[in-house]
Amino acid sequence: MIGALAEYISTENKNFQPMNANFGILPSLETKIKDKKIRYEELAKKALEKINLHKE
Repeated sequence: MIGALAEYISTENKNFQPMNANFGILPSLETKIKDKKIRYEELAKKALEKINLHKE
C-alpha cells in the first residue's frame, strides 16, 4: 500500500486529489474477482509475495 501511495503522489496528474490508502490504487489483478473479500485477499497475497522477493 505504501508503494502504491508513493507512486500515486509522485505521478503527474492534472486532477490530483489527496486520498487515504485504499485498494483502488493498487495494481489490478490479472483476473477479475467479483467477491471483495477474495479479491482483497488475493491483492494482499500479491503484495506479500512482492515484499518477500525484495527481502532476499
